[in-house]
Amino acid sequence: MRLYILCDEDQIRDRWLNCFTAVNPTILENFSSFIESNSIVFAYDVSLKRLSDLETKILFLRRVMVLSSVPDFDDAQHFLHLGAMGYGNAMMHESHLHSAYQALEEGKVWLHPDFITMMISQIRTQKSTHDKSLAVLDVLSHREREVALMLGDGATHQEISDALDITVRTVKAHASAIYQKLSLKDRLALSLLLHS
Repeated sequence: MRLYILCDEDQIRDRWLNCFTAVNPTILENFSSFIESNSIVFAYDVSLKRLSDLETKILFLRRVMVLSSVPDFDDAQHFLHLGAMGYGNAMMHESHLHSAYQALEEGKVWLHPDFITMMISQIRTQKSTHDKSLAVLDVLSHREREVALMLGDGATHQEISDALDITVRTVKAHASAIYQKLSLKDRLALSLLLHS
């Protein structure tokens, strides 16, 4: 799977290049319709804003990770709505860049943990049919249901451990069982299920 870097700012582009030397990424200063459909594109948000609507639509048919010097929650939602598979800070730690690349390579979505927390918080404020959505939890044990509700409200594993007086390892085991029983991938999917 080929990695393309769409960025016209030298400092950021060079940083990403240094981070992914082993993958030997291809640099794009402008849009190219010849990007293979199964490719990953790390795109600088400023560079994306220079694309036409058609170029943007074509680009987002690929696995696109949008990175911004000034990350913004509304921009993240906008790019995810367009089809981006990830959003983060252009200058985030190298480990996060590698984690994002790996997630996109596996066909998964990647967001910085802070953005996931913000999304869960926003979902919680948009509650409407919360009681109806709780019926899906009937397949869970009493303790799994408690953990699921706390996960869905954005609590960390440690916070759940402290509140329920169980170990973090037990919380993680309950979380795995919850995701499996409800056919969900992660806590964001759980939150969406509970609060949509």
